[in-house]
Amino acid sequence: MKIKLELLNKILAWVASGIAAIIIIATLTAFAVAKGVPGKNYRKADPDPQKVTNMNRGKENSVDAFTDFRQIRVQTKVESEDEEPTVIVICPWFSYPSGDKQLYEELSQKERQMRSIFINYFTERTSREIIERGEGRIKEDLLEIINGQLVMGKIRAVYFNDYIFID
Repeated sequence: MKIKLELLNKILAWVASGIAAIIIIATLTAFAVAKGVPGKNYRKADPDPQKVTNMNRGKENSVDAFTDFRQIRVQTKVESEDEEPTVIVICPWFSYPSGDKQLYEELSQKERQMRSIFINYFTERTSREIIERGEGRIKEDLLEIINGQLVMGKIRAVYFNDYIFID
């Protein structure tokens, strides 16, 4: 009986070692061969508004931050009727030339219009289109649209404190 238990323990140890080896080899092969990149869908956070304004303080092209927007929640367009829309949560802010009080006043007055630009941009596209477009290109598009609506000056960049997809 003792010999059978020892033999069974050895067999189980070899089987467990074999399974562990298969898992390790399969994982390494998947990372080496697959096109998937771990963490590719993780977003690199935009800098805080204070950090951006302090970086260029006193320089010729210094900027201020327009942070009057609250969080915006929007549903994307669906590709088919049986699909659920994706909820996107964003909290945008702009950088604009430092000391430009006229532009700041215009941004303050047009805050609702700017908010609707963000809402319209994301509701007109599916989540797949938004992901394929990429955050950088989306910011460029929004910068162009927003600057097209401004009369007193131009914003320099669009940033997102939050940029979250909820499926």
